[in-house]
Amino acid sequence: MQLLTRAIGPLQTNVCLVGDPRTREAIVIDGAIPGLPWIVDALGRHGWRLVLIVSTHGHWDHTGENAALQAWSAGQTDDAARARIAAHRADWHHLTDPQPLYAPFPIPPCVPAVELAEGGLIRLGDQRLEVLHTPGHTEGSVCLLSAEDGIIFSGDTLFAGGWGRVDLPGGDAEAMVESLARLAGLEDALRVVPGHGRETTIARERPLLELIAREGRLPG
Repeated sequence: MQLLTRAIGPLQTNVCLVGDPRTREAIVIDGAIPGLPWIVDALGRHGWRLVLIVSTHGHWDHTGENAALQAWSAGQTDDAARARIAAHRADWHHLTDPQPLYAPFPIPPCVPAVELAEGGLIRLGDQRLEVLHTPGHTEGSVCLLSAEDGIIFSGDTLFAGGWGRVDLPGGDAEAMVESLARLAGLEDALRVVPGHGRETTIARERPLLELIAREGRLPG
């Protein structure tokens, strides 16, 4: 796996570009506005072709560039080969009918065509990303686990030293507790690439994760 990341937009979303060295295919995870110029430049520099646009959840700072990325991707070869949009079905309504809170610019709607279901796999050449349904921040929040490369893309479920808000529409504190307790069962060495902020590891977050699992509530 080849991974490029950049913090983009007013909420500094970690936009991730994952490429497969053999097939030269790539996916975008959490395309934030204004990420299109950076993504297009990076694809061109590496000779990658965008095949999938993934949102770890449906909030505007993780989906805003989806429509523009899909439209741009049609020009890579032909319209039939344009990149498809993927999200958990519970969050599809956020993509098709955005209701952005506090967004400083319009968020274009987009149409997801690939369902990220629990236990499913995103296949990218020789790469495999397993879908973990981790609700709490939204109903359809997911994490994407590459066991082979030792990386988990945690979206807004897990941050360095914290977790995503549960007081926004679709948030659920009890569901977040269960999701974080589930992540406590992962390997210490896993590199955690969150939706915002610095990278971390499961080992660094284990004391917090195990506290939440043990007490059955979010601290604070």
